[in-house]
Amino acid sequence: MKCLFKPIAATTSALLMALLMCCSTDQTNNKSSLDLILKTYQSFQDSIYPEDGLIDLSEQAENHRHKFYDSLLEVVHLLPQQDLTNSEIITKKLLEYTLQNKVDQFTYHMNENGLLTDAGFHISLTYMPGSLAFLTKKDYNNYLNKLKEIGRYVDQNIDLLREGMANGIVQPKVIFNGYEDTYRAHIVSNPKTSVFYKPFSHFPVSFTNQQKETLRLRAQTVITNVVVPAYKRVANFLEGEYFPSCRESLGASSLPNGKEFYQNRIRYFTTLPLTADSIHRLGLSEVHRIKKEMIQVIDEVGFKGNFREFLTYLRNDPRFYAPTALDLLKDAAYIAKTMDGKLPSLFGKLPRLPYTVEPVPDFLAPKYTGGRYVEPAEGGKVPGKYWVNTYDLKSRPLYVLTALTLHEAVPGHHLNMALTMELDHLPKFRKTLYLSAFGEGWGLYSEYLGLETGMYKDPYDNFGRLTYEMWRACRLVVDTGIHAFGWTRQQAIDFLADNTALSMHEINTEVDRYIAWPGQALSYKIGELKIKALRQKASKLLGDKFDVRKFHDVVLSEGSVTLPILEEMVNRYIDQSLSEEKKG
Repeated sequence: MKCLFKPIAATTSALLMALLMCCSTDQTNNKSSLDLILKTYQSFQDSIYPEDGLIDLSEQAENHRHKFYDSLLEVVHLLPQQDLTNSEIITKKLLEYTLQNKVDQFTYHMNENGLLTDAGFHISLTYMPGSLAFLTKKDYNNYLNKLKEIGRYVDQNIDLLREGMANGIVQPKVIFNGYEDTYRAHIVSNPKTSVFYKPFSHFPVSFTNQQKETLRLRAQTVITNVVVPAYKRVANFLEGEYFPSCRESLGASSLPNGKEFYQNRIRYFTTLPLTADSIHRLGLSEVHRIKKEMIQVIDEVGFKGNFREFLTYLRNDPRFYAPTALDLLKDAAYIAKTMDGKLPSLFGKLPRLPYTVEPVPDFLAPKYTGGRYVEPAEGGKVPGKYWVNTYDLKSRPLYVLTALTLHEAVPGHHLNMALTMELDHLPKFRKTLYLSAFGEGWGLYSEYLGLETGMYKDPYDNFGRLTYEMWRACRLVVDTGIHAFGWTRQQAIDFLADNTALSMHEINTEVDRYIAWPGQALSYKIGELKIKALRQKASKLLGDKFDVRKFHDVVLSEGSVTLPILEEMVNRYIDQSLSEEKKG
């Protein structure tokens, strides 16, 4: 049986039934069936995320998507793996994983609870000016059309938050201290000062003066008449309705179906069948192990005092802090460029796309983490961005800057994501797929690679690396503590303060992030431990034939994957290497 029909953007029961019949009866051409499923999925995704508009979040559209994802998931489940290549099998598994999470988001009403301490619908909009390419008149017109839809998009998000309020699904009140900067910064009297106006401050050289002026006037009009009023409605809603209705409890377990929801998030963010109890115990074990290494560094520098006193010394001595924001950015850029030069010793394949070093935007910085990577736009027209938080410089210690840079830039997130976008054999959805256990695990592992390449210049830098590893170990304890075992916010703060050299400002912002985003904090250490274990296995079995460059290329060869898939990939690489050795 040969299944051939044109994929359409809007799902219909006939389309899904045809796919279902194809995948349940066609045993001879599973590749064609998979291709058809992928085209159907991508066509649907392209229809709901148009290049000149914003996603429709109306109840009708949400129900439509839920039915589509649920039905397509059933279809993918039925597709046999017979005759598929290894990469195609990975694609099938990752599409199942992606669709299952989309279905789970509806099951647990996650679309009704879309605010985090440093993220949310009103924040994601502000990324558009920096993430889109502005090379042609069409690019500018598409962007202006997106701005025109902000009013509708904001109102629909507010409606979803109101549904969450009615269903008892709201965030804890404590995480929103200082949150007003994330929306009030965009209520401006002069549209030219808006972050949304930034693309109109410069144009390609091919644009005429008349074209530039026309686009500027259109932008000023839509920012004044649509964008600013929308952010005023955000302010009125959050301050007048949402914040007063927020809960006093912290843990996800206090939400409706909260225990099941948290277990679901554990499964999603770790990609493994783990429990809160097993993760909590693993975290305590890692904290104990890492602290021994930290104490060795304290002895190495000859500090006269105990562990807690050394942390106090690090948090307060001016020598460990940059005097100006520019100094901090320059130090980060120097570290990044130095690591660029070491990449050929670790990787056989490097990405073409560059990255920049920039400060975290002012309106995000107070509640934001110390740094973050902003992935490049699809198509390679915009570089990746390594954001460094220059807010409150006395809370941004230099001894953690090397570890932060290796994690967020290279060989961490930029190397991983830029390479993924350049993998020609991947279907479109996989080029932008991000699974935290792999991505954040790779980021933490990248900090360790700095130790092997001599990036930590003195014991204090190495202590910074250890404090970052300790931080991720503490997350296993703190996240499960908050969401499964009833920890208070102060318990979480004290645990991080007692075991890491993070500044108190960063500890507070991080704890609020864990409260707001159940399970995500678990992904870093779980992923890093798996990558390290797989490297150790490959090194042991291959002996003198082990090549770290080949190992890293294998790990990054399929983009973002689940940890079980990664283990299959590495095992296959080991088997093939041993087989080639026998033939040789």
